[in-house]
Amino acid sequence: MNAQDSISDQDVKVNQQLWLDYNFKNLIGESKLLSTQVGYRKIAPEIYDRFLAVSTLEFNNKGLDFLNLKTPLVSTFQVGAGLIYTNNYDNNDNLEFRLFQGFKFNIPTVKGVNLLNYVRLEERFQNSFDNSGWDSGFRIRYRISTNLRWKKHLFEFTHGLYIPLSFEMFFNVKKSDRFNDVFRIAPGLGYKLKSDWRFEMFLIFNESKNNTATINNSSDFILRIRIFNDNVKSKSKASTPELKN
Repeated sequence: MNAQDSISDQDVKVNQQLWLDYNFKNLIGESKLLSTQVGYRKIAPEIYDRFLAVSTLEFNNKGLDFLNLKTPLVSTFQVGAGLIYTNNYDNNDNLEFRLFQGFKFNIPTVKGVNLLNYVRLEERFQNSFDNSGWDSGFRIRYRISTNLRWKKHLFEFTHGLYIPLSFEMFFNVKKSDRFNDVFRIAPGLGYKLKSDWRFEMFLIFNESKNNTATINNSSDFILRIRIFNDNVKSKSKASTPELKN
């Protein structure tokens, strides 16, 4: 297998990254929600720039709960696909086509706090444009997250503030040639306007294995800025469902 990373990429132990993404939603029929993310990621020192577009189709769980709970344990099922293009400075570029399937379930704990769990399987197909063809990999991702909100508002601007927190792990079934992440911790701060716009900023620590040709791991410190347009667009006359952060 030909390594797709430059020598400088393999030698970098600590790096800083900037992630930017825009997220919007479309209602498909009466019960399916299509969420799309368009993003840009940059790493320092200058090793690569990355561009991505990922869409996820979400199905609400309607009565598929074997415990007969008032609220189903599994809230939604998801399928999706994405394209990720990496512009490498010192080596061949990389194109990844990704398919995934997953589901979300809630664990109620302290009053007012729900732990949202997300499990998904990813099939990753990568091409480095070096005539070696497509390289395939498979991994399982697990994420647990929650949003903490203020109940008492001292000032007008604090009405829309909330704190998103998440922890994510990656389990590789068959390693890909690039970006085999180990775990990710992501505390953040969010703000929801009275309109349909929402903004989030995260300070993320990510421990990554960049390349299967080496055993070197890197520690990534990431500033992530996310913009959400929660206005669900639909061509049908169906009513828009209530969306939860």
